[in-house]
Amino acid sequence: MLRTVETSRAKKTKGIAVTYRAGRGDKFGTCPPSCALNDSGNGASEIDWQYFDALLNAVPRKGVSFTYSHFPWVDWFRKLKRDKTVINYSADNLLDAAIAAPAVPTVTVVNEAKWQGKKSFSVDLQIEYARDDVPNEKHAVVRCPAEYRDISCAQCGDGEPFCARLNRKFIIGFTAHGPNKRKAADETAQGGCYAAQGNCRIWWQDTAESEQTETDGEKLKRFVSGLPPRSVIRHHVAGDIGK
Repeated sequence: MLRTVETSRAKKTKGIAVTYRAGRGDKFGTCPPSCALNDSGNGASEIDWQYFDALLNAVPRKGVSFTYSHFPWVDWFRKLKRDKTVINYSADNLLDAAIAAPAVPTVTVVNEAKWQGKKSFSVDLQIEYARDDVPNEKHAVVRCPAEYRDISCAQCGDGEPFCARLNRKFIIGFTAHGPNKRKAADETAQGGCYAAQGNCRIWWQDTAESEQTETDGEKLKRFVSGLPPRSVIRHHVAGDIGK
């Protein structure tokens, strides 16, 4: 089930187009059960490849298109190409993010304390995890600018949002937020999805309970084709690419 919004009024996505995606009757129905933020016990065990292909092509004329997925990046990253939707891998932690980042655009949830008032930091994996079995590497983590500036995705990167950059050399960090932010920031805890709380939950649940006669891919294609040129769209404020 797909909900489309031509002009978002939410703070972070204000002024851009967004979508929500859910399973029929289950808001977590398109998300992988393995996602560390998903404590529902439900979800999709496989990728909806028909929808995935529609998503890749869901780019407004001369515009920008991006989204995120918690499904294992090794299953889909080879499909990413220039001038298509940029799909970011949403890593459960800094270690997973660092492993994925050389191959695929990567984001992860970061504990507020990591920033120490800065806009970025370098993570040394062996120091971070105090283990010898992790790569001896350092990776740059850059904070989402909307967290410390009065902007939305529309102004990020001077019209080229960080999350829409296919070949960037840094991990994007989103500070754990929402009513369950402590759980989201805790790598040992399951749950904490921001979309399962507040206004986002209402929209997401309504998406799951809506009626729809066309496939998600068909609806998405029709929606994006009607957007004005140079539009910015963020797919899946809530939801994922599962079947």
